Amino acid sequence: MTDFTRVKALAFDYYGTIGDKQGLGGIIDKHFPGKGQAMAKLWFATCQRYCFQNGMMERYIPWDELTRAAFKFAAADLGIDASDAVRDELIATDQSLPAYPEARGALARLARSFDLYVLSMGSPWMIEQSQKAAGIDAFFEAVLTTQDRQIYKPGRAAYELGVELIGRPRDEIAFVSGNSFDVIGSRNFGFPTIWVRRHGQPLDDLGLAPDLVVKDLNEMADAL
Repeated sequence: MTDFTRVKALAFDYYGTIGDKQGLGGIIDKHFPGKGQAMAKLWFATCQRYCFQNGMMERYIPWDELTRAAFKFAAADLGIDASDAVRDELIATDQSLPAYPEARGALARLARSFDLYVLSMGSPWMIEQSQKAAGIDAFFEAVLTTQDRQIYKPGRAAYELGVELIGRPRDEIAFVSGNSFDVIGSRNFGFPTIWVRRHGQPLDDLGLAPDLVVKDLNEMADAL
């Protein structure tokens, strides 16, 4: 296993790592039976794709606006006819997203040994709402997002922001993500990188690999 003894801080991606995007599936199913998991997955994937597209076009749209646009696309693609009221209800649920079940206990353990941060593309108020709803906000030193700089991951500038705001060299900050593109981007930048591989998904085959692969945050806490 990679030596993490120099690491003093952990920078977490939020959505898909701590915040459970797939957890929206059950709520969506109440309105559109049988389509919840597919809608939740496509909705989040479309948010990510819109970030990549806007980044390549040198445009910027905040995450909360991307979330609404991605919902509209995903619903149309899956043939879901959502009323304005249902759309607003689901977006409000997304804005106070539940955390994965093990997150609270694992983060409490990790906070004893490391300074914890969020480093995300998300809108800060959305992440803070989700943290408070899950009872995990006290474990974090700060929520850092790329929104103020109007940049997206996996560009190097997004990870450089973490070094700047955390105030430590990159080899003292381990980056943690459940998303393959983010794992690759942070490894390319030079962070020690931990992939929370919850669903057995393949890694993007681009010649870069995480330093540590775990199935959830409990396994990560055990390893560190």
